[in-house]
Amino acid sequence: MRWLAVLALVVVSGVAVRALLQPPAPEVIRTALAQPDANTAAARGRLAYERYGCRMCHGVDGKGGFANPNAETDGKVPAVIYVKEGYTAAEVAKVIQDGQSRIGRGDPGGLTPPYRMPGWHDRISRQDLDDLVQYLMSLYPEAAAEKWR
Repeated sequence: MRWLAVLALVVVSGVAVRALLQPPAPEVIRTALAQPDANTAAARGRLAYERYGCRMCHGVDGKGGFANPNAETDGKVPAVIYVKEGYTAAEVAKVIQDGQSRIGRGDPGGLTPPYRMPGWHDRISRQDLDDLVQYLMSLYPEAAAEKWR
């Protein structure tokens, strides 16, 4: 019977030591994200850019996307920070609504680039579209604007 008490003491001691050596459980810490001023169309457009997943292809803050092999845009999904240089707001809205079903090839004899711009006409509200266009137009760098003055 004495050996049973010793065995119980060893088991209890082992469990206690193991419990003491375990690191504490991680603590969840939640911090509030800074919310942009949603009173402007561009700020609401930035939220739409995130919500509709534009960042996945066109990159953070529209500065360039991921690889799109053999695309004429240097083999990647293009940045959207310069859309103001080549498009009016109405044209940008049309591209967002209709998409780009054809992507130019960097090498005309090469494979077709696998990624294209989908059309959002049936999945984006008019308000979100207008705000997104304003956000894209607001991305145009000040330094680039200076060279045209």
